[in-house]
Amino acid sequence: MIPLSITISRLITYAYTELVTLVDTLPARTEADRRSEILKYINHMTDMLTKLLVLVRWAKHAPQIQKCQNAIAYLDSQNRYFDCAVDSIYAAFMSMPGVRMRNYDVGNAAEILSTGSYQRLPVAIKRAVPPPKLSKHQVRETLEAISGIIRRRILCGEPVPLAMRRYVIKNGRIAFTVPGEFEVQLTLLQYEDNIPWHIVRVRVLVAGDSLLPSEQQIAVNTRQIIEFAQQILVGASMQNQDSSVQPPQLVQLYDFLHQQCFTVLLETVYKQASVLRRARWENLLHVEMAPGNRSLLVIRYWTSSRAIAAATSQQGDKSNVITFQLSALPVPRPIHAPALSDEYKEDAEFERIENDRRNLIPKIGLTVTWTANSGLAARKVWTRTVSHANELATVTGDTAESIADFDLVLDPSSVNTEQLLRQVTWRHARSILKSLYELIVESQQFNESAVELLYTAASGVTKSESELTVEEVQMCTAIPCLRAWYRQGEGAVDITVDTYTGRLVVRASEAVAASSSLSEAMVGQLTDQLNRQPWRIAALLVDMRSSLALADLDCLVHRSLGLRAQTSHATQPRTLPGFVVSSVSQRTESAAHASQQPQPTSNIATNFPLRISQQEADALVHGVSGSENPLSRIRFYMVEGTEGVEEQVGPAGSARGEWYIMVAMTDRLQFRLVLLNPHPKDPLLYVVAQVILLQVDRLFSSVARRLLMEGNLDRAEFSGEIQGSSSSAPSEREITEKADAMLTGRTSITLDYLNALASMCRARLALRLLQTQLTRWKIPYSFRLPSFSTSPHGHRAAVSSELSVVGLDKMGLYELDEQVPVLYIPISGLMRASPINWSVANQGVLPDEARRMVSIRIASDELDPSLRADLSSSTRVDQHRQAAIAA
Repeated sequence: MIPLSITISRLITYAYTELVTLVDTLPARTEADRRSEILKYINHMTDMLTKLLVLVRWAKHAPQIQKCQNAIAYLDSQNRYFDCAVDSIYAAFMSMPGVRMRNYDVGNAAEILSTGSYQRLPVAIKRAVPPPKLSKHQVRETLEAISGIIRRRILCGEPVPLAMRRYVIKNGRIAFTVPGEFEVQLTLLQYEDNIPWHIVRVRVLVAGDSLLPSEQQIAVNTRQIIEFAQQILVGASMQNQDSSVQPPQLVQLYDFLHQQCFTVLLETVYKQASVLRRARWENLLHVEMAPGNRSLLVIRYWTSSRAIAAATSQQGDKSNVITFQLSALPVPRPIHAPALSDEYKEDAEFERIENDRRNLIPKIGLTVTWTANSGLAARKVWTRTVSHANELATVTGDTAESIADFDLVLDPSSVNTEQLLRQVTWRHARSILKSLYELIVESQQFNESAVELLYTAASGVTKSESELTVEEVQMCTAIPCLRAWYRQGEGAVDITVDTYTGRLVVRASEAVAASSSLSEAMVGQLTDQLNRQPWRIAALLVDMRSSLALADLDCLVHRSLGLRAQTSHATQPRTLPGFVVSSVSQRTESAAHASQQPQPTSNIATNFPLRISQQEADALVHGVSGSENPLSRIRFYMVEGTEGVEEQVGPAGSARGEWYIMVAMTDRLQFRLVLLNPHPKDPLLYVVAQVILLQVDRLFSSVARRLLMEGNLDRAEFSGEIQGSSSSAPSEREITEKADAMLTGRTSITLDYLNALASMCRARLALRLLQTQLTRWKIPYSFRLPSFSTSPHGHRAAVSSELSVVGLDKMGLYELDEQVPVLYIPISGLMRASPINWSVANQGVLPDEARRMVSIRIASDELDPSLRADLSSSTRVDQHRQAAIAA
């Protein structure tokens, strides 16, 4: 018993420890938590002290209780002693009969002494004693005799199935071997003809790959198979004695083992597929095998709804299926009766021959059905029925080209379901890529040389389909890849199929250097759209090529001379059309003054780079590509140096407008010049004053020709026909094709072409500015040197016809090249516009001098940067006029 003092001491120590802990933790708690913890401590210690009080009061009577416990223990020990004595007496009573002395067996003793042996032993003792062992010679003779009996039985009419014709008779046994299925050893226990065969050993050759882990292997109960097979043989021997219609023993044995081997094959595939579904193929593989019907196995792969195979499938994850099913083989047609002699037609011999022929062939086969959906066309169904398991290990062709796209190879002696799935998905992926290749070629939007179907071997070497070996096709070691050159020689994408998910994977090709324009976002968008609509691969590649063309322009604009990219007004409110650095304060003051007045309601186009009305934005978009053109295919670049150009906007007067180059990408790049003028009523809104379509084919061709002559352009960029040519320059057709390739996005646009475009636009706009100002000053001009008459006013008729070139209508057309027209101004016209009286000034002007012309040519700053025209000041025309007068 524990002393009471120890109990009290431990309780006091526990109460003190809990109190100290409570004191340390209470300051960090809230007021409500402190009260709650104190209350819990008081209640708990009250319960403990109450129990201690009860224990102390009980301890007063401890001596009397101890005495009672001692008395009870003494009585219990006395009861145990009494029980032990009783048990010992009963044990002695039960063992006493065995110690009595028996009577002497005088009769048997006399018999043994007189005869020398005991004649009354039971016969069972003799049977229990094993007979003496045979000698080696006797064993050899016995086995040879059994082998002879087996040989005689096989040769004298024992029907043997066709698949079991490979056998060996040795050591009193016959061993049948069916390749890829089983091996069975039989013997005979008696010499009678109708005695059933005895199965010595059965080995099933269908097994999983030995390199796979144990969890993917299936254990075959060979002992149970032997028991069932032996029962079939015994039953077949009894049936053959009663009727001759039943199949022979070996036929029934083969049918049973043949079906068991196919069942083991299905179970092995099912177990391995189930393990794969829980591991690497999680949620990408469905395995179905009904518990009551083990003869049907269904494997569904690429079950993801994002796979390409599900793009056009209404059943989703049920589109790609591999089915294994045990089915009855068709019964062979009977032999044509007229081919037999008449003696066989009259008796039952013909029927017996037909029955024997049908019994010797397999009755159960394995039907493998592969249903594949590529998302591009109708489903492809491949079906193959085999009567022997080893037929699955063969292919339909003997070369890499002749092997069918849809064919399965499965070795029954080394079943590997993952290898089977990789084989299926590899062939399926190759079929998908071939379909994509045909779609691109048939679209006629890409040359046949721009699309390649390649294979990457395990060594990293890229091969064509004709260079593949049979082993690479059978083992599926070469990864198929579709390489599409969206820009010939400059950029390509590699399209592969993920064999696990069945999803198309697009990445930038490693055959060319990485392009900064082809971003990961473009590749990801192409991947998503291609998996949703794979039949639009040609259109998607063209769209990507178009987006790259615009992206290249966006990059080049920042390095160009005189162009500035224009983004959406929602993202850059400080770079709106008309808000330039030189006139920010003026615009701010005018906007502040306009804010004090009632503001009109503006219908500003949303998500549009220009601050114009929605109707005009729709008109610009519709003018490019109809009503379905997205805004992502349109770019606006401000022509720097054109701010503040005075353009006539109406009868009320003139206003300062701004010029933009509008680039739209449909099937090819289209360029337009757009003039924006401030709205007469809304200070924050602009109106489209004029749209001019630019024809840049001649300009790009001339730039290419000039760069080639200057040595800044490699001749290898042109078609391959000129590389071996002796000509020093490419032909006009090749230069035109080069320009057309840039406009269609088949090759990238360099900075030289964009600078030439910007320079020619500024030159043309400067020419327009001169035309406008000359018209305002009523100074005649001409674009060609006229043949003047003797009259000082003989050129006015020609001038009036040239005014139409100014093109102040809503829509216009410019065909740009690197030749800017020369403007001719008569000195007499300048003299009339001047406030000076030139008749009296400087003693008058000679008539010959008055008839002479002043030629003005605005040089392209891209060709001669030192001659860059500054169009921001309207006094440039006055300077030209004064210079002409001074001349």
